[in-house]
Amino acid sequence: MRRVGTLALLFVFATLAAPVAAEPIAVGFTPIRLDAGDLALSRLGPLKYLTGGSLGSRDNRFGGLSGLLVEGDQLIAVSDRGFWFRAHLMLDEDGTLAGLNETQLAPILSSKGVPLAIVRGEHDAEAIERWGSVFAVGFERFHRIGLYDPALGDTARPTYVREIPGLAKSPSNGGIEVLVALGDDRLLVVTEELENADGDLAGWIIAGDRRDPISYPKSEWKPTDAAYHPDVGLLFLERKFSALTGFSVRIRHVNLASVEAGGTIKGPVVARISGSAISDNFEGLAISTSATGQPIVWMVSDDNFSFFQQTLLLAFQWVPTE
Repeated sequence: MRRVGTLALLFVFATLAAPVAAEPIAVGFTPIRLDAGDLALSRLGPLKYLTGGSLGSRDNRFGGLSGLLVEGDQLIAVSDRGFWFRAHLMLDEDGTLAGLNETQLAPILSSKGVPLAIVRGEHDAEAIERWGSVFAVGFERFHRIGLYDPALGDTARPTYVREIPGLAKSPSNGGIEVLVALGDDRLLVVTEELENADGDLAGWIIAGDRRDPISYPKSEWKPTDAAYHPDVGLLFLERKFSALTGFSVRIRHVNLASVEAGGTIKGPVVARISGSAISDNFEGLAISTSATGQPIVWMVSDDNFSFFQQTLLLAFQWVPTE
């Protein structure tokens, strides 16, 4: 037993000493219809379906994608096992997705340069957003927001957003799910299960040294991500689960005037997905701009590394009226 323990320690030390670099992985892309039962269906409210597919890999580190960022033809996601997933999106002129290439995984590092994948309780990345010149990454279990400099690539170590009042009291698996930059210096943060004094979900508007509280209405629908685009506004992704019907998701178009200190985030639901081939555990939302200047809304699902779930990547054109 002592020898086994020694070998285990040597393995850990070797892992920590190994160079940190992205590794290419093979990721397959299988196109999927918006609704296999209604082949003519191509629209969900203001979301016009462009294309989407199921992503799969034999690399057992792939999956668990819980936060999404799309910039041009570059996709960056974070996984709840502590990895960056990056890919080049093969897009046509209107933003339709034909597949992915240049796919790679890289470990997200701690402030000490240790891969989070081997640090107990620190690897559960749930959200990513570009905030000014850095990537803000939200983590659950050990609740925090890490700021990573993308110029440093895979060697980036985080600094942290300090003194977020009450965040540490979040349920282990119910902390930060939403990070969204609002087009100025503000970062909006919303938790999945932490309740405030009014019984709503706790959130904050972070700007400089300010940590202003904000609420999100608590219901059976949980916020899992959000995205902002100047030509779209602010969209929230919400999810619920039922043992009878499985996963359902919906998109809420938030009134920016409701995003204020002490306020409650409000806005109408504009799209729903339930009971179809693409109903799954969607946890990532992003908005990019196509080559023709059209906003493209992206969604990715977290497969929880489960045989019964998928990693789905969907792309919609934002078309509020025709």
